[in-house]
Amino acid sequence: MKRLAFLAFFVAGCALLYFLQRSRADAPFTPRPLLYLLADTQREAERIPLTLTRVSDQDEIMAGEQIAREYGLTSRRSDDADAGRISEYLNAVGAEVANHVQRKAIRYHFYLQNDKNFVNAYALPGGQIVVGRGLLGLMKSEDELAVVLGHEIAHVDNRHAIGRLQYEMASRRIGLGDFYQLGKPAVEIFEAGYTKMEELEADRVGLGFAVAAGYSAAGGVDLMKRFEQLQPENAKRADSPVEEFGQVPFDALQEYFRSHPSAAERLAALETEIAARGYNPLQMTRPLANRF
Repeated sequence: MKRLAFLAFFVAGCALLYFLQRSRADAPFTPRPLLYLLADTQREAERIPLTLTRVSDQDEIMAGEQIAREYGLTSRRSDDADAGRISEYLNAVGAEVANHVQRKAIRYHFYLQNDKNFVNAYALPGGQIVVGRGLLGLMKSEDELAVVLGHEIAHVDNRHAIGRLQYEMASRRIGLGDFYQLGKPAVEIFEAGYTKMEELEADRVGLGFAVAAGYSAAGGVDLMKRFEQLQPENAKRADSPVEEFGQVPFDALQEYFRSHPSAAERLAALETEIAARGYNPLQMTRPLANRF
């Protein structure tokens, strides 16, 4: 039934476009606005079940804390003084970026996965954010770090993270403990990334969080350009694409690219967002306070 409604709407939209073209209006008319409207309508239709099973902020916080606790994030201690300084740095930058979220009840905590082979970051429900040392090793400015943290914060603030679990939580209603004793498999759900639409949305929203915190939009552009150079299909054409980052295994980079849209597409979307929002792409970036 829903497909028939979409089809009827699409046919009506095409007829309207034809009429506007025939009217010889000066402004160009293309199917793109119609396609965008259809995509937005489809997206809102998919949100309806999520709205009906919506989890409260407090329940989400409890779920995230329990997963983090079972995975050992909250009890993780390191004798590596450098790792300790990096963790403090992540929380300092992350706190600035998280000041601009919509869901103020969520408190964010940032953890370092002290593994140079882990070139990724992920967000658990309730504001638990994990960043791999391998991903940090690719960054050249604090602004790039702020954009990455903003991206993960956006996954929480826009309910992408809790959306992975809320159907199960709503259907069981028998307490979090019976479902969340999953250990590492629960975390791997979130390491795997999100839909293409959600990843691009997190890019846009996360960039906005970083800019609102005083960081340069150039941080997102610079990082995406670097990712584009390092992406496997581009690496084969480059002279020495990973020479500067030779300490990062190439298969670790591929794992990141498998869970995200192409860097070229993300870069184009960020540049469009920067122009639409009037962000200053020439604003100076800040050096990293802690080299990774």
